[in-house]
Amino acid sequence: MDKKAMYKISYGLFVVTANSRGRDNGCITNTLAQVTSTPNKVSLTVAKTNLTHDMIMDTGRFTASVISTDADFALFKHFGFQSGHNVDKFADFTDCKRGENGCMIVTKGTNAFISCSVWHSIDLGTHTMFIGDVTDMEVLSDAPSATYEYYQSDIKPKPEAVGTAPDGQTIWRCAICGYEYVGEEVPDDFVCPICKHGKADFEKVGGAKEEAVPVGKTEDGRTVWRCTVCGYEYTGDELPADYTCPICGVGADMFEKN
Repeated sequence: MDKKAMYKISYGLFVVTANSRGRDNGCITNTLAQVTSTPNKVSLTVAKTNLTHDMIMDTGRFTASVISTDADFALFKHFGFQSGHNVDKFADFTDCKRGENGCMIVTKGTNAFISCSVWHSIDLGTHTMFIGDVTDMEVLSDAPSATYEYYQSDIKPKPEAVGTAPDGQTIWRCAICGYEYVGEEVPDDFVCPICKHGKADFEKVGGAKEEAVPVGKTEDGRTVWRCTVCGYEYTGDELPADYTCPICGVGADMFEKN
């Protein structure tokens, strides 16, 4: 069975926001879909590990801002590469406005928003599917909606090829986003300029005087599985069937050997 067939399904991309107990949060998802037009209902599936999930469960309200082709990678880093459990994503974020349901609407890099009240929810184990009644919606721009394929080809930065370092220098790759640092050692206070993770998330992947590391393997021969949504990498011979990406919340079916 070829799991890559699932990648051929067309997905849109959204910033899903919620407001609970005086706090705002949002996350990136590709799981919003219309299920009926009369009445107008949509489905949204969110990982239980996301703070946004808990907020929707608490209030029964959410808003999905539709990401457009005008979006840059900074939007995905902000809402997808950090957890609301650790940071306040709206503390310094200004490209937004508050909707009638109390949830934030992202106004830059988006072309529409859809606000909903939860009509029904379904427990899917690692995720919850919310069925929502549409309570408000508006077109924000004429820019086309960004598909998941467009994100992979035109928005997500491409990692540099292993082995391009000058003679004698070592290459260290960020396990979160693929950014590569060239130097004998990664400084203790180094912060990835793409996803903002620190030295602990970098691993040695090659050097001009070393044998190249095989594709899909770490230096000690272990297999690397990469999340096709956010780029997070899991190291191990087999990916557990119930594994959930700690960054974006998708399941094991969205990982492939790197």
